[in-house]
Amino acid sequence: MSQNDWMDLGKNIGHTLKNAIDTLDFTELNRSIEKTVNSTTSMINNKIKQYSTAVKSATLNQKYDIRKITKIEKKIKSQLSGYRALRAIGGIGTAIFLGFDLIYLLLEGWQTAKPAIAGSSFLLIPCLILLIFGIAGTHTAKKQSSYMKRFHIYISNLSKQDMVPISSLSEAVYGTDASTIADLHDMIADRLFLQGHVDRKKNIFYASDEAFEAGTLPDLPHTAVDDEETPLTPLAQSMIQEGERTLSRIRHYNDLIKDAVVSQKLDTLEQNIRHILVFIQEHPEDAEDARNMTKHYLPSIERLLETYVELSAYPDPGDNIQKSKRDIENTLDTLNFALSELYDDLFEMTSMEVASDISVLETLLAREGLTKDKLPR
Repeated sequence: MSQNDWMDLGKNIGHTLKNAIDTLDFTELNRSIEKTVNSTTSMINNKIKQYSTAVKSATLNQKYDIRKITKIEKKIKSQLSGYRALRAIGGIGTAIFLGFDLIYLLLEGWQTAKPAIAGSSFLLIPCLILLIFGIAGTHTAKKQSSYMKRFHIYISNLSKQDMVPISSLSEAVYGTDASTIADLHDMIADRLFLQGHVDRKKNIFYASDEAFEAGTLPDLPHTAVDDEETPLTPLAQSMIQEGERTLSRIRHYNDLIKDAVVSQKLDTLEQNIRHILVFIQEHPEDAEDARNMTKHYLPSIERLLETYVELSAYPDPGDNIQKSKRDIENTLDTLNFALSELYDDLFEMTSMEVASDISVLETLLAREGLTKDKLPR
């Protein structure tokens, strides 16, 4: 959703709220809030899906060119089939014509067989060339196929983390460290590993730039370090201040409203707003994702409750007033749903962001010998 769309929705809620209070018809207001709920949750869910897909595809695409690998393997398979066919044709042709020449030579003698052998050589030599070409090509294609098989074995050993001792890779392919290092250098040169790094000094292979950078960081300090709180951004600070003011007003109106059901709705509303404010305080960098929704809803909540208190003050309310009160109560349910969904989506989005950094943390911990699979320093 674009910023202009958000501004349109915000204006729409403002106009609809004024209309609802003036006419005491809150049906359209409920629809407007539901529209922003659907739009907001859709926006954040799309962002989560895009982020999740981007993390997975980016992780693969940044480390390996899947399309290129598939293309290479198809080419090797095609070449192997072609060279085998050439070897078979050349072998059969060579066997037939060479066998014919030998038999004819034994039966007729050199003088008689000489013209026939000379004539058959025009077919024997091309068949022999095909045979040699097929054997050489098959050998080369098999070497390339074996090369790609080793590449996949290396990948499988890197499935859990982006750094691994070279000795582990060499054991997996029944090779030596020297041959594995040569292999890895060739694969990096061939762009099979797009971010590969070989550290000969530590005898470690890194499959990503992040892992390599983490591996080159200085040793983790072993003394306790106090965690520093993330400073609040101006946006996060203003949102928290506005939210605290709204919470204060909700408590004020809650004291004035005697209906236990409505009071419970306001308790839930206060809890949902508090969850979001705590989230913003802990993750000020994500305040923008909650700004538009709270910007439009918090002022609306105060005016709705003010109107509800005024309607409740009528000594003998008629059907219209009763209906307006019920509509406001339904709107409170919609707001509770909206804020609850926003909190859940924000939390899920942050979880996805945290998950993307786990590989670097695991690299650091593994290097410090704090995981099951210890890596050399």
